Amino acid sequence: MITFAAWRDGRYVPLAELLVCLGDRGLALTWQLWIEEATAHPRLADLFAASGGPAIGTLELLALTAPDLQVIDGRFLGCLDGVPTIELTAFDSTSWDVECTDERLLSRLRRRYPDAHSPSALPP
Repeated sequence: MITFAAWRDGRYVPLAELLVCLGDRGLALTWQLWIEEATAHPRLADLFAASGGPAIGTLELLALTAPDLQVIDGRFLGCLDGVPTIELTAFDSTSWDVECTDERLLSRLRRRYPDAHSPSALPP
């Protein structure tokens, strides 16, 4: 598991950015989502409608999560062939927590967010 700041240089890191960061490996995932709170946005009703529902593909999730959508509290479980592979958790709009069984996906996030660290370790 890694965690990293959701805010950097006055800019929020949106879910859409994380999904794009996963690259082609992320396209094969299907997602279950649970949204507790997010900022106002034109697609927010659609996002809440998908919350707790059946799994959706990465491209469909990207369409629901515009680059300016801020998830305050939410959890996104990505599965590959029905097997949980990655979980992205927005915590109080301050950090993203990532649990992942695919080291290649985790490595992509570590490269993009070099401040990522294990919660038990202090950030660099």
